[in-house]
Amino acid sequence: MSGEQRINEKLLSYWEEKKGSRLFPLESEINPDELEQVWDSCFLVSVDAAHVAMNGSPYHYIYLGQSLVDAYGDDLGNRQVCEQLIYPGNMSLIHHFDEIVTTKQPANDESEFKNINNMLIKYRSCMMPLGKDNSDEVAYIIGGMKWKAF
Repeated sequence: MSGEQRINEKLLSYWEEKKGSRLFPLESEINPDELEQVWDSCFLVSVDAAHVAMNGSPYHYIYLGQSLVDAYGDDLGNRQVCEQLIYPGNMSLIHHFDEIVTTKQPANDESEFKNINNMLIKYRSCMMPLGKDNSDEVAYIIGGMKWKAF
């Protein structure tokens, strides 16, 4: 992976390499050491219908890179950032997750938000489906986000 590429290009290239001729790679095939250059800007979300009963959404963050925690403000902890990303209902993000689960294809997002420190954060993100076993069901979503504060 060249240092010149954007995070979406790096992740997509890695994802395509891992998936081969399948719809998408397995979550167990993702190696953070192989994504060392961008791992701090990545996230991993599990997709599980059982989470709907607990928190109203099938999506649950299981990894959030430090750069993404920083984007939301230094006063927040990792758990608080995860809760803000999904709840009380970041509909744009949930829509993208739903799209990935349905289409089983990568998606990109470019938008902005105000963080806890009232700074405008403009970002570009990419998200890709991952499996849990050899089924055709999306069980995880890996993504990455680069941002700038204004």
